Amino acid sequence: MEREFTRFELYELVWSQPMTTLSTETGISNVALAKHCKKLNVPVPGRGYWARKAAGQPIDRAALPLRFPGASDRTGGDPNRSYSFNRVEEYAEMVIPPEPIFEEEMPALRQRVSKLVGRVRHARDFQSVHSLVAKHLEHDEERRTDYKRSPISLYKPKYDGGIEQRRLLIINTLFQAAARLGCRASMSTSRYVDYYGNDRQLGLKIAESHVGFTIEPLKLKNRGQQESLSLSFTRSSIGDEKSQWSDEDGRLESKLTEILIEMLVTAEMSYRRSLIAKRQWLIDRKAEAQAELVRRQIQAERKAREREERLARERVGRLLTQAKMIERADRIRTYATAIVSRADRINASAEQVARWAAWARQEADRIDPSLNGTLMAEITELPNPAAT
Repeated sequence: MEREFTRFELYELVWSQPMTTLSTETGISNVALAKHCKKLNVPVPGRGYWARKAAGQPIDRAALPLRFPGASDRTGGDPNRSYSFNRVEEYAEMVIPPEPIFEEEMPALRQRVSKLVGRVRHARDFQSVHSLVAKHLEHDEERRTDYKRSPISLYKPKYDGGIEQRRLLIINTLFQAAARLGCRASMSTSRYVDYYGNDRQLGLKIAESHVGFTIEPLKLKNRGQQESLSLSFTRSSIGDEKSQWSDEDGRLESKLTEILIEMLVTAEMSYRRSLIAKRQWLIDRKAEAQAELVRRQIQAERKAREREERLARERVGRLLTQAKMIERADRIRTYATAIVSRADRINASAEQVARWAAWARQEADRIDPSLNGTLMAEITELPNPAAT
């Protein structure tokens, strides 16, 4: 679908006419329209709706539900379109989309997200586990078997207790709570995951947005201090402000509801910022394209002037050459006439002198611009001032 639709535009479209009619008018199949509606969570008229409407029966139109935090507000268009000066005219003429309008203020969004999340209850054991967490527990069983054979630190189970077990339990709780909301989790499931490497990075795919986060032990200030955990993620949507929670002001397990709410709010803020940034990108590209067209026009005009100046210099050069050639032709003719008049003084027959004179006059005609066509070509090719 080449045209981009917002959720509201698509909603108004599919409730204005039957999809079979719309597919004829828009060139978009009713199957494709239905897929776009499903993608954006746009309700469509049910079976019999248009027949009841045509019969004048009272009917209700399903309301457009609010977007899930971080979900896309639009569909269609060309997602693979990239800026190129080969398409500068297209960018110079493109219509900038209106500034995005968001249906909820942030306080209302936060309140709705709080209701969506409800209360995240921290699980104290692994009786119910997320599939990614289950992989780590499987690796722990493998290590446990290896440790019985060879009791070295490499094979020692990680999650039997201590800070790493706490960390995995918190991850499990967050991942399962997010999964109930339709969010997809990400984490490395390698058996050889580093304790503090990049593969400890965690993430939640919240609709169209990704929120990456970490849960790591805090560095101990002294040996007698109890190990603590800290959870943090960067809220790139609001100036790279970092959100962080730790055990230092209450155990992390008691803050999981607040944390998940903040992640969903961050996903929405990130999406909103991306829409605003995309529009500004288009504004910048259009300005660049228009400036490029002006530059090309100036360059074309400069090249045209340079070409005209070069052609004028060449015409003057040919003019001077023709003047010299016609002067030479006249001198040859004069010389030939003078020789004929002195034929009796030359040791040659009158026939030989006459043949020579004819050749000389022929050569004069050959180089004479008025006779060999070069002057005529200049006259006909000379620009017409009236035409310019």
